[in-house]
Amino acid sequence: MRALLAVALIFAGGFIGYRFLFADGFADRFRIVTVAGDVQHLRAGGGTERAQEGSVLRVGDRIVSGDGASAVLGLGDDTRISVDATTAVEIVGVTSEGVELELEGGRVRATVRPGGGRVGVLGGGRRVDAEDADFTVARDAAGNFAATSSRGEVTVDGVEGVTELREGEELVVPSGGMPVRAPASDALLLHVAWPAAPRTREAHADVAGTTQPGATVTVSGGARAVSGSADREGKFTLRVPLAEGRNRLAVSARSVLGREASIATAEVERDTTAPSVGVSLEF
Repeated sequence: MRALLAVALIFAGGFIGYRFLFADGFADRFRIVTVAGDVQHLRAGGGTERAQEGSVLRVGDRIVSGDGASAVLGLGDDTRISVDATTAVEIVGVTSEGVELELEGGRVRATVRPGGGRVGVLGGGRRVDAEDADFTVARDAAGNFAATSSRGEVTVDGVEGVTELREGEELVVPSGGMPVRAPASDALLLHVAWPAAPRTREAHADVAGTTQPGATVTVSGGARAVSGSADREGKFTLRVPLAEGRNRLAVSARSVLGREASIATAEVERDTTAPSVGVSLEF
């Protein structure tokens, strides 16, 4: 009996030791591969430094990229995670099974190849992961969340009614709204209802329309540019301040995943010396 117990303990100890060594070696394979621009590496134990190619990433580390900057994180030889500009991620898991990142804000793109382990990206209680796929996950300051798969199938958790994304599908979860899953498209929907009257005494003009839920919409060409977010149904209305004289208004939209669209300008003239003309909207 004692001999059997000793053999069992030896096997258990060997298994635990193997797992420990393997996990540690796996953790050492998660590194910063490339850095472009101002990217900060905040270490879990304290201290901040400029991200360096070849640095090992541990649980609790954070990578924060500045405007126009980017970094690529590598897991083994083939799996890569691109951190886009103005993005912050925290490494929340590094095990023999793969890695997990918390996307605090911005956008990451994962190229995951079999054999290296799964890659999971979390954000606001939602999770997207895969072991053989190419996918993108984005999260903005307003709490909107989006993901798309350009190759392979990804698993989705924490989103009502959605458990997976197939290749070529896109998921948008507006802050406080219901998720929308649809075929991905390079073109971003943008329809605008311009002010009906080309001339007005009013200090503002309302510009309304529809685009993808959660997209950021900007109207420029007035006294100053105005931005806002489309609601959970994709509708938006922005009140644009008008300068005296001609205002050549233009509308642009940018989705949570970074797709862009713009509409040609419409001219609205503000003339405070003219008779009052009502401004109405055409839907």
